[in-house]
Amino acid sequence: MLTDEAKLVVNLSHTNIVQVYDLGRVGNDYFISMEYVDSVNLRELTVRASELRLPIPMPVALYVMAEVCKGLDYAHSRRDSQGQPLGIVHRDMSPQNVLVSFEGEVKIVDFGIAKAALNISQTNVGTLKGKVTYMSPEQAVGKALDYRTDIFSCGIVLYELLTGKRLF
Repeated sequence: MLTDEAKLVVNLSHTNIVQVYDLGRVGNDYFISMEYVDSVNLRELTVRASELRLPIPMPVALYVMAEVCKGLDYAHSRRDSQGQPLGIVHRDMSPQNVLVSFEGEVKIVDFGIAKAALNISQTNVGTLKGKVTYMSPEQAVGKALDYRTDIFSCGIVLYELLTGKRLF
């Protein structure tokens, strides 16, 4: 999955997706070199807000999720050199996979379980990957997925940002 993530994400160059620079191997160990983002993830941000009994302001929640959607739209729209859709689906859109930098940037991370139509180590339909509380119904039952599963998960994240409560 590590090499698949690198091969997939190295072709994604968007301000709202953490940039992967290199894939390497030292002995039997593989590594990915990626952009450093001085940040906290969205889960850490919401937990801290809850501890302080402060709501996430609606404009902040909407900004963060709009930026996430920009990054996902870019990934979902990617095509190969023949113009065929790559079929990229993140499949694990959750607060832990959204970074908010101390400068206000919003970046999606962890395409490690992303599915692309041309992925080398194909994930079989029926195999569950991701956080159950953020899965779309079709993902939870192991059906074939497309970009809409990420949109569903983003709706759950937005709900949690706005209400301060877990949906599931």
